[in-house]
Amino acid sequence: MRGVGDARMPAARERYEVALHCDHCRRSTVHLVTPGEGGVSRVTCIVCGRVQAVNTLGFMEQYTENVVRRLLAKPFDIRTEFSRSPREFIASLPGRVLTKPFRVAAELRATMDIIRPRRRSARPPAAIAPPPIGVLAPLDRRCRILLSAPLLWAHTSTEIIDTAHELGYDGVELWAYQLLREGTDAGALAARARRLDLTVAVHALSWDLNPTSHVDSIKAASLGALHRSVELAGALEARLVVMHPGHTTVPHDDAETYWPVLIDTVQEIADHAARLGIMVGVEHMEARQTEFVITPDHANRLVDEVNRPNVGTVLDIAHIPWGQDEVMFITQLNRVVHVHLSDADESRLHLPLAQGERNLVRVLAALHDFQDAIALEGFSISSGVELARWNKAQFEELWRASVESVATT
Repeated sequence: MRGVGDARMPAARERYEVALHCDHCRRSTVHLVTPGEGGVSRVTCIVCGRVQAVNTLGFMEQYTENVVRRLLAKPFDIRTEFSRSPREFIASLPGRVLTKPFRVAAELRATMDIIRPRRRSARPPAAIAPPPIGVLAPLDRRCRILLSAPLLWAHTSTEIIDTAHELGYDGVELWAYQLLREGTDAGALAARARRLDLTVAVHALSWDLNPTSHVDSIKAASLGALHRSVELAGALEARLVVMHPGHTTVPHDDAETYWPVLIDTVQEIADHAARLGIMVGVEHMEARQTEFVITPDHANRLVDEVNRPNVGTVLDIAHIPWGQDEVMFITQLNRVVHVHLSDADESRLHLPLAQGERNLVRVLAALHDFQDAIALEGFSISSGVELARWNKAQFEELWRASVESVATT
């Protein structure tokens, strides 16, 4: 459990992740607790999105009750873990014994911070939960929220799907490179996702590739890799495959000479995908040397000239040129079929949500009526679900703030 200051929200505030019992999920899940003024805090279940405005002092009663639940369930949980995987249980036991006291102490400290905040240099937070105390009305959300595989790069694709379900995501964006590296059974993964009612998208192979290269062998290999990605997406019963548009071979080449090859490439991939009932989303790239599909005009031109009904733009919030108005960029795109959402600052891309300097409340307000999928992006090479859980929790809070901002405009 941890807290993070966020000065870009309506006011500076602390947020904490705490394990609490959810009456809607009917189990202990991680909740995001956001203290506010007037003794009222907002408590959000990150799995189901259920939100309560609670008396901050009364929060301790909820927390204590949940601790008792966890203690009573612990012997059963230990027996279950041991019976399922004795070797893994024994191997992990020494580390858990050593770290458990520190984790419990950190949880208690953060809980006490919620009850009685420590003095901080930042200005006091504004009230974030309206009276009366109780369950807040559920929010209308037409989009689906996907877990992007690089959030769990150290995990298998099966574990990624299971984690997405456990944390309340609506689906996953799996990466073709990871799937091919581990030799995944695509049919088994598709069945698992279907059983858990998860939407699947696939990010095509892109690293080391350039389908618009002026080197024929590189162009041919890149095109073959894209076709392989489409076939993989079909086997996974994916609704969409995300592809990168390619880049110039020489840093200062005239980008215009690459456009005919790009159009032909996307048309060929789109026709292949159409035979499998799959959409193709072409991602606009960050403003850096060799990239030439960067602006809304570039993305719109590509979609128009490709002229295929199953082709659209993948909006990547981190790729919006720094200093450009994000909402203006979004509204200038003609056909967005998929969104990549992460935070960023002037020098770093794909940061965890609420850890950069993007105005994500305003961004999500602009996407209020979006009806396709938003994949929460980031990258973690460490095992563990912390980043995936953090992004889901922050998204729930940011989405509620964005809906409230739309309602007041």
